[in-house]
Amino acid sequence: MSIMKKSNLEPSEPYATHIGPALKLNGILRSNQPLDLHCTFHGSIEGTFIKISKNAIIEADLLKAHQVVIAGQFKGSMSVSEEIIILPNANVSSDIKVACLHIIEGSQFEGKIEMAGFYPDHNSPIVDRGH
Repeated sequence: MSIMKKSNLEPSEPYATHIGPALKLNGILRSNQPLDLHCTFHGSIEGTFIKISKNAIIEADLLKAHQVVIAGQFKGSMSVSEEIIILPNANVSSDIKVACLHIIEGSQFEGKIEMAGFYPDHNSPIVDRGH
């Protein structure tokens, strides 16, 4: 019997917003429904399910969500309550706090990881996984 949970690359409900590649945005982005980002964005993001698509370039002071799938570029900090999936060809430079992290072969990751779900006292060690 396998205890591994199947990862979802798509949200359980339809995307509320698709932000296209022609847009360059600065500011605060908040949504209580899934977001599909193809744009260039600088600021902070808060949501449920956030997909950073292949050609997206995201620089976030803080990205907070339940689940994040990254196929594009991300730079900044992430605090994700459930799961992050970094897909092949993605480029991520981030300090991450998450319960479950998948870094798929062919992606690039540089930063620090705090596996939040496994240390109940919240004094968990931060592991430097820079490559």
